[in-house]
Amino acid sequence: MSGASAAPAGPSGPCEKSDPSEKSEACETFGTFDAFADDLFGHLPRTDQRRWAHAYLLALLTTEGKKSVRRLAAAVSDSPTASQSLHQFLNASPWDWNPVRRELVRRAEQPAAPRAWILAPAVLPKRGGHSVGVHRRFDSAAGRTVSCQLAMGMFLPVGEAATAAAVSVSAASGALGPGASGTAASGASGAAGDSGASAAGDCGGSAAVSVDWRLFLPPQWAEDPELLRRNRIPASETNHPRPMWVHALDLVEAQAARSTCAPAPVVADLSEYSDSVRLIEALARQGRDFVIAVPSATALATPATPGMPGDPGARPRLLQSAPTPVRLPGSHHTYRAFTEPGPAGVRPSRIWLTNMAHRRLGQLLGLARLHQLPTATLRTLATDFGLHDFEGRSFPGWHHHMTLTSAAHAYRALTEVPDEQTLTAVRFVS
Repeated sequence: MSGASAAPAGPSGPCEKSDPSEKSEACETFGTFDAFADDLFGHLPRTDQRRWAHAYLLALLTTEGKKSVRRLAAAVSDSPTASQSLHQFLNASPWDWNPVRRELVRRAEQPAAPRAWILAPAVLPKRGGHSVGVHRRFDSAAGRTVSCQLAMGMFLPVGEAATAAAVSVSAASGALGPGASGTAASGASGAAGDSGASAAGDCGGSAAVSVDWRLFLPPQWAEDPELLRRNRIPASETNHPRPMWVHALDLVEAQAARSTCAPAPVVADLSEYSDSVRLIEALARQGRDFVIAVPSATALATPATPGMPGDPGARPRLLQSAPTPVRLPGSHHTYRAFTEPGPAGVRPSRIWLTNMAHRRLGQLLGLARLHQLPTATLRTLATDFGLHDFEGRSFPGWHHHMTLTSAAHAYRALTEVPDEQTLTAVRFVS
């Protein structure tokens, strides 16, 4: 790597240079990273923890290729014990990742309140069978069954969208889904054709930063005492079943507790999860706004259908989607259903449900499209920051790894002029 032969930083810090003018310029630039790392890891009680937290974050930002512990250690230290120290910090050191994630939220919200709280699942491929939570499942993106960990992440959009596209009257009509009446289609077209139409094409941010994570544990893990002990999985994760929708709800509640801004709508594409309707019902009970995609085969019913709550009559007539308010069978909550514009006659792959009936269709489509942002973030986390390179097996180690990779990406996304040139010349000594 560039700068690998630079002299190790002395006791007074990594900004020490022989040329005073060079030192001043370097320290000013490096201070951005140093302040960022201090804010994230200043809560750690031990000096060695804070030092290796800085080193690990620095290594993630400057190491090219695979982010193995050995390669990360070589990037920030000439000591032969650096690899062991980094491994210890990541997998065995008992530090709390929640304050770091709270600081990530604070920094992501500094420029402006986020337009949405975006939930997204992440499939993390694994080769062995010993890492915490690893199991085999079908990955639709890969088109095959893979050995992996399954996580749910919370993402906050940052920055400005590069472009905004208007929704035409015909596209807005298509967004109603099959079975829309002419009158309803006309009304929705008018809504999309007004001043709020351009919001449909606005993704509300050019990037999204990950600020929190939950790990799904399949039944074979939750029910095996030896696996739980060996991988240091806390009892709180196994006392009650935690399907993906429960993890998603937990992320929303944690974000609400950490945020200093007004609550934002929850946005998620959960069209591959049949139990996503349970998250919708839970959010509705909590009074939270949301735009969530459910499988296209989800049964919906109109409020006037006999058999809905309050009417003990016949079985409700089930619809695939509807321009009028709908309910999930057995629910007392009313939602609005819509689909994204697509080719005429093609069945939509997902149906979006929202409780924000007051929002124009263009605004709802704009919020729905925010679900695309985490896809790019996950790709960047994997290629540039080692998301898939975790070598440990423990539950705390996994959370430490996800927190550190999120922090490295957040630094890159939130810093106007990242100081990689200076950082690559810095070396720590254990």
